[in-house]
Amino acid sequence: MNILFINGSPRKRGFTMQIMQCIAENIDTIHKKEWVHTYDLKIHPCISCLHCRPDQVCSLPVDDGHAVWNKIRSADVLVIGSPTYFGNMSGPLKTLIDRCLTGFEELAKSGLEMPIPLHRGKKAAMVTACNIPAPFSQLPNHAGGTLKAIETVLLAGGFDIVGSIILDAAASKTEIPVEIQEEAVALGQQLTLG
Repeated sequence: MNILFINGSPRKRGFTMQIMQCIAENIDTIHKKEWVHTYDLKIHPCISCLHCRPDQVCSLPVDDGHAVWNKIRSADVLVIGSPTYFGNMSGPLKTLIDRCLTGFEELAKSGLEMPIPLHRGKKAAMVTACNIPAPFSQLPNHAGGTLKAIETVLLAGGFDIVGSIILDAAASKTEIPVEIQEEAVALGQQLTLG
């Protein structure tokens, strides 16, 4: 099984990444795990030309967006993490997702029906960290909005979202709480269950 982790955080040792690593560490080593760090990518923003819809390839000059598009299309499991920025995902993650639209869904042949999800039956999970304490972190203008934005993308792709993790009040923490680590362990195990 090919498991793709997309890290939307600028910090490779930050809380979002640490939670994703905890998920990864609890996935059996027989599975291939691959990481994409959005802040390392050289990627042009989408120009909304819509050529990718019928052509199934981005018309922009080849950059890292094309490579990640292929990784998304071939993933069996997808884990997306981002810190919460104003109730949404980070800018580089959003840029990547916009560029990889047809990595998640295809336009129906006639163009008159709803797009076709490409990942039906595949599993996904979401992770975010935010500075707002619970229960306020659940609000749409905080971590709740970040998860909703990521969920929209995953559902468009047809993924079965098996879980999500919010680390709230992150600025007041020096390490990931045990209960969040336990959630990550369980989520890692769920992602690879038959």
